[in-house]
Amino acid sequence: MFCLLSGALLGLSFPPFKTWFFIYFGIMILLYLVLSAARFRQAFARAYIVMLVFNEISLYWISGWHSDDTFLKIGGVATVFVHSLFMLIPILITYGVSKIKKELALGLFPLIWVGYEYFDNIWQFAFPWLELGNSETYNLYRIQIVEFTGVHGLTFLICIISALLYYVISKIYNRQWKVSSPKAALSFIAILLIILLPNFYSSYRLDSVDNTGYFNLMDKSKVVNTAIVQTNTDPFKKWGGEHNQILNTYIDGLRNGLKFNPDMLVLHETAPPFYFLEDINLLKSKRFFDLADSTGKYIFMGVPHKYYYKEGDNIPSDHRITDGSKRKFDVFNSAILIEPKKYHKELTIHKKVKLVPFSERIPYQEKVPFAKKWFTWGVGISGWQMGSDQTVFNLKDSAKGINTKFAGLICYESVFSEFVTEFTNNGAEYFVIVTNDGWWGNTSGPEQHNQYAVLRAIENRKWIVRCAQTGVSCFIDPMGNIHDRIEYWQTGVVDRNIIGNTEKTFYAQRGDIIGLLGSLTAALCLLSSLGFYAYQKKVKSKA
Repeated sequence: MFCLLSGALLGLSFPPFKTWFFIYFGIMILLYLVLSAARFRQAFARAYIVMLVFNEISLYWISGWHSDDTFLKIGGVATVFVHSLFMLIPILITYGVSKIKKELALGLFPLIWVGYEYFDNIWQFAFPWLELGNSETYNLYRIQIVEFTGVHGLTFLICIISALLYYVISKIYNRQWKVSSPKAALSFIAILLIILLPNFYSSYRLDSVDNTGYFNLMDKSKVVNTAIVQTNTDPFKKWGGEHNQILNTYIDGLRNGLKFNPDMLVLHETAPPFYFLEDINLLKSKRFFDLADSTGKYIFMGVPHKYYYKEGDNIPSDHRITDGSKRKFDVFNSAILIEPKKYHKELTIHKKVKLVPFSERIPYQEKVPFAKKWFTWGVGISGWQMGSDQTVFNLKDSAKGINTKFAGLICYESVFSEFVTEFTNNGAEYFVIVTNDGWWGNTSGPEQHNQYAVLRAIENRKWIVRCAQTGVSCFIDPMGNIHDRIEYWQTGVVDRNIIGNTEKTFYAQRGDIIGLLGSLTAALCLLSSLGFYAYQKKVKSKA
């Protein structure tokens, strides 16, 4: 019963639910279940049930139940079961430390959990969707501290509060403290102060600091009027559909955006269902080039991109080879900036670096290249290669006096906090996110993905332009406010002046200090608990 309650509280603390405070009690109950377990297998079983319920409530949408795609359904179910297993890592490390000393485990738990989240950002199985700090994205008057700490700072505070709640309540329940005792009273006051700590700074940052530079700027070279085009194209019908009909939808949407006289038009992830710059498709792609040339407008859009390796390239071991000429190539989920009057082979392209495990690429397939044949999604998006560069686009229009730089983030990349800050350090003055969340239907998935972008805006103090194929599309300002939202499954075009800035927050400059410290702590705790277990086993064998 407690396992189900803990998992449910954790799941209901994430978007689209606004009951973020449930997470404290969910973690508190989880700590009770694990730290009171008599044996490792009991701790494992309890924690796994909690994580399974948590993941199922938060990620029920990932299987795309509204569709007929068998691969999506099987992959989604597998993700819930496997990700729940990965999330046991910090819990079981905490359990191991508790065998040395329970209070020590409780004190180190916040760092252990943050360490796991940090690690889960850097390996190829990365799926940081359910980082605990993501539960607070609706609370602008709580989350402004992430410009210093990143999302893992929120996770750290959540774990501290939950651990303190468990400690105090267990003391009272075991009659070691009375509710009215000074220790209990001081502990509850400390918990309340820690809960309110982010609010104090956030209120100051939002109400007392002059933030007008994010919204009004005398330097017109940093102001870009940007139009988002949400075409509302069904992703399951797009792949394998009639290309001209699909392209007509896109061109009509872009032309509709011209009514705002924007500097740049933005279209969603993998917009054309073909390799955009491949010679055989250039007649179709030319429609976008011609539109940019005839109007003088920049067009930023997601495209499938096939790249043929040249002599001197660093060719990955899991590359592809053409059947006839035996040329080496790879395909990339990419984003391209179409510049007026510029030759198509000279256009800047960003190749997606962070790929969704299994759906877009088999983790570590470069070690076992044959494995990529085992998983193929039948709608045209499987088997992408990983990009290696974090490209920054330069939007320079001398006629209008515009000279700005921006990062083009593709879908899943926007969930990775420290990864996104690297674009800021590379010179990005604002972010453009192109995504396709239509696979999941009108569920929690698109809303969660949109809300997580709020954290990226605050962490970097940058404007975000977010264009989704079927929604949610919007603008997000550097304080985390959402503007001009186009809801899911609606067609629409909106525009806004985006102001680029060269600011680098403490988090962008210093990186994920809390996450790195947590990962080192978690590693030491794992080694210590394994050493203690081996020592105990040796003592018992001698006895």
